[in-house]
Amino acid sequence: MKKLFLLILFFVPALFVCSQTVEELPLPQPAILADMPKGTVVQDSAVTVLMQEKIAGIVRGVVEMPGYRVQVYSSNRPAQAKQEAIKMKERLRQETDAAIYIVSAPPFIKVRLGDFRTHQEATDFKNAFIQQFPDLKGDTYVVRDDIKVRR
Repeated sequence: MKKLFLLILFFVPALFVCSQTVEELPLPQPAILADMPKGTVVQDSAVTVLMQEKIAGIVRGVVEMPGYRVQVYSSNRPAQAKQEAIKMKERLRQETDAAIYIVSAPPFIKVRLGDFRTHQEATDFKNAFIQQFPDLKGDTYVVRDDIKVRR
């Protein structure tokens, strides 16, 4: 008896759902392009290049690769190193256009500058940097690091 009741309970509503008709509504028709006003699009050529690259699936951005940076500060005194590194970064931000990185490699905190692909580029920057900041000469040297390069 329970089975008959459950059978009726589930199949009777299903019959009503299946017996309903679905009416398709017409989709709105798009405007005909010929009737649209005509105009000229003026854009920078860089926009065109970026659009073509997007369509072609070319991704631009920053990638990391092996390279060189110029290290100008390093300390393993945890209580003072972070504050000194931040002060160094603020000082250098006003004086140089090079990218400035605070690197934490426990127990050391380091301040490094630039993203150079070759050792020679980093050395040239280091020499110019020492001319501008002679008080940092003893702490300034070229180091290998993963650099950020725009594609």
